[in-house]
Amino acid sequence: MIQLIIIRHGETVENANNICQGQQHGCLSELGRRQARQLAIQLKDEPLDLVYSSDLQRTIDTANEILKFHPEMEFVTDPLLRERSLTLWEGKPFPENWSWDYLPEGAETNEDMLERAGQFIAKLLRQHDGQRVAAITHGGLIRAFWTVIANKPSSDYFSWEVTKNTSVSRIELHTNGEHRVVELNNVDHLDAKTPGTMQHFS
Repeated sequence: MIQLIIIRHGETVENANNICQGQQHGCLSELGRRQARQLAIQLKDEPLDLVYSSDLQRTIDTANEILKFHPEMEFVTDPLLRERSLTLWEGKPFPENWSWDYLPEGAETNEDMLERAGQFIAKLLRQHDGQRVAAITHGGLIRAFWTVIANKPSSDYFSWEVTKNTSVSRIELHTNGEHRVVELNNVDHLDAKTPGTMQHFS
């Protein structure tokens, strides 16, 4: 079994300004940096074997806050964890009245996203059985992870709630494919009035 913690990056300047990032790097906003620090404090006593991140800068910067409390931790970037490619939209404001049903030519589909999520899960099961792994990634891929883990079709990709910045989802991965969800989209660490409420793996 693998205990997997899936984390979304902190808010970016682009998020705050409705700019499409896709596979561009993005830059954490001041709020995003604060969110990442709050997340890191919450996870500072978490037993981890290694940390994966998308190779995009907004996830690396979020991961680096966590690594301040785990300086000896192995850290690996992996393009499988990137956000959805949105081609011609990237770096520009989202079009007025845009819809996920009408993406720019060449953009990754829901099926593409589920394929990448499945490849990453298979990689973990091959290489990290018995370990505790954190993966810092993006909202689009997190929905793909949830869909794959729940064994739902790609048509259910948008049935999930929006993933929150620095949210934590905890999953138990099993080699027989019978994965178990422990929690989804937890942002208790952002509520300063209730520190330390995030559930750890039992």
